[in-house]
Amino acid sequence: MSFHGRELIFVDTAGLRRQSKVEDGIEFYSALRTRRAIERSDICILVLDAVEGLHNQDLKIAALAWESGRGLIVVVNKWDLKEKENNTAATFEKEAGEKAPFLKFVPFVFTSALSGQRVTKILELLLEVDAERHKRISTSQVNTTLTEIVGRRQPPQPLDGNQAELRDPGRDGTAGDRRLWKQSRPRAGALRRYLHNEFRQAWGFRGNPLRIIMRRKSA
Repeated sequence: MSFHGRELIFVDTAGLRRQSKVEDGIEFYSALRTRRAIERSDICILVLDAVEGLHNQDLKIAALAWESGRGLIVVVNKWDLKEKENNTAATFEKEAGEKAPFLKFVPFVFTSALSGQRVTKILELLLEVDAERHKRISTSQVNTTLTEIVGRRQPPQPLDGNQAELRDPGRDGTAGDRRLWKQSRPRAGALRRYLHNEFRQAWGFRGNPLRIIMRRKSA
């Protein structure tokens, strides 16, 4: 389909039943098609049932898309049937982020296929997440930002970095001596999380994975 001058190709997958209900080969191949659809996609749309909420199988699919380097959008359908209180949507997102922290960086849209409520917003988010996927940060920008943020928290040794390939644009490589990182795993893990959050704040990459890649610094 065409939206705002962009051609969008959707690859639909068969609805997946909960794991406890998978009893035959049809469901196995349905799950396999989902995996293959993720591999073929640039951005994945995970559709949830607002009344049923977020299940473990939903989390597995979301994690598979995220770990595969795909963009991700969460669509919560049947929102018209959900009992509402104050900040119901915000609470839904918060609870999802508590179950899977990476979902804190993923856009949610609450829709009703029956009424068409916010359905167009899905297309707008697709273009937004795609733009974030193709955002390029120059090496000088990366190092300037890196200098600023590590200046507030001293790492095991000086670091420098650059953004990696465009096909997986949510990667920032930080160069350092891997032996020092191995000697201080808890500190390295905390620093990795700190860098990730600071990079997110600086550059966004909303709806896309951002990975910190450790490598030995060349002489």
